[in-house]
Amino acid sequence: MAVTYDELYRYYHELRHICDEYKAFEREPFMDFCLLMDKAFHMTHKVNLETGEITIPRGFGPGDYEEMYNALRKAASEMKPLHNPAEDKILLWEGDNIPWDGFTKEEFIRISHDGPEFVPHMVPFLQNDGKRHPSVLITGGSYRCHHVEGWQMAEFYHGLGYNAFILNNRHGNGAKVRHTMNRALDLQRAIRYLRYFADDLGVNPEKIFTNGFSMGNRATIDLINTLGYTTMPQKIDCNYVPDAIDACSARLNAYVGVYPATFMYDDHNNYRDFPPTFFAIGNLDWSLWRMMPFMADLAVNNVPVELHMFDGIDHGFGMGEKREGSNAPWTPSIAEWTHLLQLWLERVIGG
Repeated sequence: MAVTYDELYRYYHELRHICDEYKAFEREPFMDFCLLMDKAFHMTHKVNLETGEITIPRGFGPGDYEEMYNALRKAASEMKPLHNPAEDKILLWEGDNIPWDGFTKEEFIRISHDGPEFVPHMVPFLQNDGKRHPSVLITGGSYRCHHVEGWQMAEFYHGLGYNAFILNNRHGNGAKVRHTMNRALDLQRAIRYLRYFADDLGVNPEKIFTNGFSMGNRATIDLINTLGYTTMPQKIDCNYVPDAIDACSARLNAYVGVYPATFMYDDHNNYRDFPPTFFAIGNLDWSLWRMMPFMADLAVNNVPVELHMFDGIDHGFGMGEKREGSNAPWTPSIAEWTHLLQLWLERVIGG
């Protein structure tokens, strides 16, 4: 019997957790698996870039669904972890004591891009030398495609002598999800967690920054502008029980925004709390018209901002390597953006 859309959709979400478990697998098979999952995502999800609503992509039928289903089954059967993936995950919240904004857990599961067992967590890339280091929280785009926007960046930061943490936070379908504070709550908690356990993790608590990609930038922007550094989670969800971690500061020391994809621009920015900021974006990016007023507004209100715009570059360039299948023009200089970032970090964050 032919595989239906619903069957492929469910199976994709059943396998989704593997894409968060890079450190537990050999690199090349893992990246190949993630590329296949990326294709499965685009076969099962058509995302409205303005609202985040999901519809079924056209042009696919039962034969396509069956072919992808079988390809995923074969790839998943070959994904043998080198160790228990749970060993690599730092859980942000204690058990089910997780604050929810706008949804209950049960409501959110139905529209999440993750499987029902997902809990917000970090995956650390630590120096482990007994010293304190600047630390970065990396937040990926609308469905956390870390094979482009996460793992390589974590290794890049680790190579610079920083501690890097991939933040796997809550995300899902629709405008309502995008306008809740759940993603920002996870980021706020992660920052507080790094400060609370700074000694154990080798974190310099005065040098914590974020690096957002695409919609992953929304976590930082919402944290600063809407949720706030000092807001306690129980103010958002009265059922949440606070702990000692919540008493730590969630203030950021810097922010790196890479091709930010966010909402319509408004002028309600919290300039007082915006840290020094680095932006990298292409001039063909569909979100450019929304982000340029935001970037300029920060600059004219005395927020230290460095902006790099690359000619001939569209959305989703990751580390700046040419993407397979991209039909857009490609400027070789885009590969320099991480070097420009390194120079900026040396000046703003230091070692």
